[in-house]
Amino acid sequence: MNWTALVGNFSETKNEVIFKGEKLLSENEEPRSAYATIMSNQYFGGGKISAEIMFKQVQANLPNQCEIIIYYDPETQQFLSAGLGGTFSMYSIRGFTTKWENHALNGTYSNLKANKFYKVEVELKGSKVILTVNGITVLTTVLLYVIPISQVGLFCMGIDEIVIKNYQVHTEEPKVFVVMQFSSPYNELYQDVIQPICDEFKLQVLRADETVGPGLIIADITKEISESRIVVAEVSPLNSNVYYEVGYAHALNKPTILIAEKNVKLPFDISPFRTLFYENSIAGKKHVEDGFRKHIKSVLSDRGLLR
Repeated sequence: MNWTALVGNFSETKNEVIFKGEKLLSENEEPRSAYATIMSNQYFGGGKISAEIMFKQVQANLPNQCEIIIYYDPETQQFLSAGLGGTFSMYSIRGFTTKWENHALNGTYSNLKANKFYKVEVELKGSKVILTVNGITVLTTVLLYVIPISQVGLFCMGIDEIVIKNYQVHTEEPKVFVVMQFSSPYNELYQDVIQPICDEFKLQVLRADETVGPGLIIADITKEISESRIVVAEVSPLNSNVYYEVGYAHALNKPTILIAEKNVKLPFDISPFRTLFYENSIAGKKHVEDGFRKHIKSVLSDRGLLR
């Protein structure tokens, strides 16, 4: 893995990145912590990033932070990060644009200890971010957008060294969740068109009736939608469950591909959205295959998922 420091001072060894923190003075002579950003050559758009983090010194009145950057835009310098010490909390999931936006905070900052390694793991599943520390899930949040693929790194702030070792990136294939009525001809559309084309693009594909395990069905469905990169919905029948699921996907700003049989009159709520219409015939199968392939490619390209 290769590293490049964008801001601040770092040193590197074979398995460690060391932030060179220091105490600085602001314009009004108030003490403040130095901060720094370092990026790796690893690309990430879903899966897990883990590292072991140790602060050489922690002070109650000055920020001591170390967060894993899971998305970074080199044009705007905006990023999304999760880890330890953000906004004077023990655990944080935050985004930085021109200022910090807290997505989730937890834990008392005074519990952050010096000279102790914390095993930090950030998991990104669709729009869901999960922060685990020392094997314990401490934060979970669902973002109202899908994070594009980008290179990843670290954001650090402190008055002394912060040691980060065993930084590892494990990527997963993006997931597509399909909502539709479970009957013919929609089963054939799923099996003969949607599944094979998702396989072409190396996308995991799942339909609601393929989820297993105990629990509330609606809770399983909302979980799958939030953890998916793309939602595909066949909206020909006036099926209240399907329309509820489409509405939930839209509420999360999830890229949603609508498919419907030709000549179906769609309800007012979704009629303005671009829809892939198809004929339920042998000739229609080729048309819907081509159209669905183009829609998938367009969504992946737009979200930076096609590289």
